[in-house]
Amino acid sequence: MSVEHAAQFRKAIKIYDKTKSINENDLKTILTTGALAPSSNGLEPVKLIVIKDPKLKEQAAMTCFMAGNHQKVKDAPVLVLLLGANSTYLTSEEFLTKRLGRLFTGEILTKNINGISNYLKTYPNLDMFSDEQAHIVASFMTLQAADLKIGSSIMGGVTPTQAIPFFQEHNIVDTTKWHLALGLVFGYYDDNTPGTTFPRLRIATDEFVTIF
Repeated sequence: MSVEHAAQFRKAIKIYDKTKSINENDLKTILTTGALAPSSNGLEPVKLIVIKDPKLKEQAAMTCFMAGNHQKVKDAPVLVLLLGANSTYLTSEEFLTKRLGRLFTGEILTKNINGISNYLKTYPNLDMFSDEQAHIVASFMTLQAADLKIGSSIMGGVTPTQAIPFFQEHNIVDTTKWHLALGLVFGYYDDNTPGTTFPRLRIATDEFVTIF
């Protein structure tokens, strides 16, 4: 399938077929494609938490998402939580050394750490930087899922503060370093079931694009 055809196939799913699972190879392909998404300055400030266990997924639905997302999180076979690096961790020497140390060493590394840290601190809300990167990762993953004819839902209706006790209870992630930025679910669906999808409406291309 071409990228254009995958984009045409992809739509937001409201009702998932909870009897159908996603095979491991397809899931791995989706996750690997997410890792290949562009990342500003190569910082990769996004971590993925994949939840397939039904009981854990149901608890995540109730604690990590607003009410409108609860049912599809419970029904879809795969939930992916996209976490963004917290502002203090993102600008820390620990984090920046891990990322930039893949390219630089010595004085050049120190110079780049200081430069990137100062750049990041110009953001009015530093968590926004990580959250923007999470959306880029999500776009790559959902397009890859569409290529495999797997449905997806991108869920911005998350509750980061309520998610913290859930993460801590199950030792999922260090909440001093990471916060919940976005949710994704993947699964199969039946368009013959009423309410499964909403009509996809898009403005005309000449309204969307202006070329000079």
